[in-house]
This record gives sequence, C-alpha cells and structure tokens, in this order.
Amino acid sequence: MRVSPALVFAVSAAALSAVVFPAAAQAEEQPVRTAPGLTLPATFTGTLPMASGPGAAWHLDLWPDQTFHLTQRFGPDAAPTADLGRWSVDPARGALVLRGGREAPVFFEIRGNGSLRLMDRDGAPIESTLNYTLEPGPLTPAAPSLPLTGTFRYMADAALFSECLTGRSYPVAMEQDYLSAERSYLALEAQGGAPVFAVLEGQLAMRPAMEGPDQTHLVIERFDRFEPEQACPDTPQDLSLTGGFWRITDLNGVPLPWAEGTSEPFLLLEDGDAPGFSASVGCNRMRGTLTLGDSTLSFGPAAMTMMACPPPLNTAEQDLATALTAAQTWRIEDGALVLSGADASPLVRAEPAYRP
Repeated sequence: MRVSPALVFAVSAAALSAVVFPAAAQAEEQPVRTAPGLTLPATFTGTLPMASGPGAAWHLDLWPDQTFHLTQRFGPDAAPTADLGRWSVDPARGALVLRGGREAPVFFEIRGNGSLRLMDRDGAPIESTLNYTLEPGPLTPAAPSLPLTGTFRYMADAALFSECLTGRSYPVAMEQDYLSAERSYLALEAQGGAPVFAVLEGQLAMRPAMEGPDQTHLVIERFDRFEPEQACPDTPQDLSLTGGFWRITDLNGVPLPWAEGTSEPFLLLEDGDAPGFSASVGCNRMRGTLTLGDSTLSFGPAAMTMMACPPPLNTAEQDLATALTAAQTWRIEDGALVLSGADASPLVRAEPAYRP
C-alpha cells in the first residue's frame, strides 16, 4: 500500500510538535474573559478614517496568549499589508498596545463594551467625531502574507517554524517554496535536526491537521536564506511589581477556583502619585489605596462592586479581601508574585499576565 506523503508529514509534524514545540494556534479555542476587559480569542474589524479616500479596512486577530495578527487594506484597490507580534496592556491609559515588526507600537483604548478605539501614535485619545472603533466578533483568522524570521527545524520528514516576534511555532506546509527550504537545511547538515535561523516570506494559513480542527501552518511563499550564526532576540519578561496585571492562582496556599464563563482573577498594583490596587476573583472588582516599600506593602480600605457571586466565587472573594488585609510583604519567587502575612506564610500567589 502506498502511503500519502501528506499523511506522513501530518503524523511526523504532530509527533515533533508534541516533543519539541508548543502547539500552534488552533481555529477553535475556548473564549477567555481576560482581566483587561476583553473576551479572547476574537477578531476586531472596522473601516477607520484616512486623510483621504474611503478609509482603511482593519482586521485584528487577538489571542489570549498575547499574540496578534493585523491586516490592513488602505483602499479597495490597494494590496493588504500585514504585521504580527505581541500585545500588552498599559493599565494607566486603559490601552491595548501592539508591538510587532513596525518601528512604532499601535495603541487602542479598551472600551467598556469590549470594542477597541484607535489612539494616536503617542498613545493619547484621538479627539474626533469620526469613527475610529474596531468592533469585536468571533475569531476569523486572516491569512497574512509577510516577511518572517524565525527558526526552522526539519526532522523525521517534517518541519516546524518558530516565529521570532510571537514565539509561536507552526508546522510547515509541504507546498509552494517548501522544497527550497528543506534542501537548504539538509545541505547545512544540522546535527539532530537543530533549529536554524531562517529569513523568508510566507503566509500563516489554516491547513488540515492529522487530528482535531484545522491548524495554522506556515506556507513558505519565498525562501530567502538560513543564517546559522543568527538567533531570535531575547525578550525577557518584565516582572516589575507594578504596572502590569498579575493572574491570581492561589489563595492561602490553595488553588483559586475559576468558574467557567467568569472573568480571569487578577491583581493590579499601580504606583505613581496616588498608589492603588484593583483585584478580582472573577466576579466583583475591588479598588483601594496601596502603600509600597522595597519588600513590604499594605492594602488600604477597598470599595467593591456589589454583584451576587455564585459559589465558589463568593467564598473566594471573601478570602481574597481577608488575604489582602493581612498581607505585609511581597517577593517575586520562581517568576510569580507572593504576598505574605506576619508569619511569612503565603497568602496570595499570582503569575504575570498582560505585561506592559
């Protein structure tokens, strides 16, 4: 019996991905109500004003892992342009920030109804009666074609590509200019299928997976070159105490329950002229004052919304309020924030999320 090359590739890619790389983006993901006020994954679309012409069509795909794809068309006859990268949140501005392959970031105000309104290049609101809003909808990923850099790895008759700006990994489809990349890789005689830095033009498009829903693949439209001495730049995560969201994982040493359909539990600490905090276990939101030291902190009285919370969130909400009142010290341990009381026992543990 003759085995289809496509089937061999699908089996090999699935095995290699499971061992070496995180899974690539799927067409269907469970929606998450993130702490910044967005329900993701989602696609945001709209036609935004330009200096002249009918406007620019924007298509923005956002995923909960803080990656984005942006496609724009500046006029009906213009070719689309694309970018991808990572998004973060600037809590002080209430802004979503896109940082991709362009020189300057793109800022959006996060509106209360879940829509996004474009801000100016400095991250300030645009004072205009024109419509600068992108409306949310179900995730409908675009298939952007754009220059890409990342690491290419070939082993067991399959290839995977890890893109530099997002850190995401994708199986490589065996079509278009794929063979140029494979032959060039084999000519390098990379040991053990080692990853090699690659420069290419490609498209991130849905293709059938061996099992489950369709999966995003890299389609190499034009392979340029390998640079064995090059690597993706390091992007260390900023774990400063203030200015970014922390996702609460444990209260009093016990994992925090997270009810499906509720918002993510979070803690946000803000410094500046008026230090303060906001927090939630996924139901009501509490806000109050904050006093910070080098390793100490004190939470002041908090105001809180008064929604009825279903169990177990009602109990967890009381536990969080009690824990914050008792907290006296903070430390960052193994990449997580730990708040402790007078006896040094951990009261709150939180992981970094949506960092600026």
